[in-house]
Amino acid sequence: MLHFFNNILKGRSFCNFKMDEFISTVPAAYQEIYRRHWNTIKTSVKIGILKDVYHFSIANYGRPFHRLVNHLNTIREATNGRFKINVSFGFILKNRWTEELQFFHPSNNTLLFETPMLIANQNDCTNLLDSIEHHDVWEYARQQRPSRDWNVERVICMRFDVYRLNI
Repeated sequence: MLHFFNNILKGRSFCNFKMDEFISTVPAAYQEIYRRHWNTIKTSVKIGILKDVYHFSIANYGRPFHRLVNHLNTIREATNGRFKINVSFGFILKNRWTEELQFFHPSNNTLLFETPMLIANQNDCTNLLDSIEHHDVWEYARQQRPSRDWNVERVICMRFDVYRLNI
């Protein structure tokens, strides 16, 4: 299991980019935000006693969730298949008056679902994917912004809070 997590932490499983490589694919206007907040945006895993936190960068802005199935399969492998999960998103905000950019961190205070969803089989994974797709992530991001002075520019990362049940 440790080898599995080491591969994720080294970026082999999902993100074959180093920071500079990855950021070079981002429009110039957003590159400074990515550099300042790379530790949150990059693909990483934090293993806890009861809860693990997975961060995944979203590189394909047109289809931000096309790799979601791969991410969930990785989490299922790491948890022996039974866990509860919740998700939050990180995004870039732009002030409509000053055009200042700001990063909104994904956190356990801005989770998508009121309670974590149980994942015990493939059907549960499908239900989770459907629930995420059912929620309008852009509307979710809009609801999280500090005021109406800020517009959502792009969703750039996702965070999964995973509560292991087979400890």
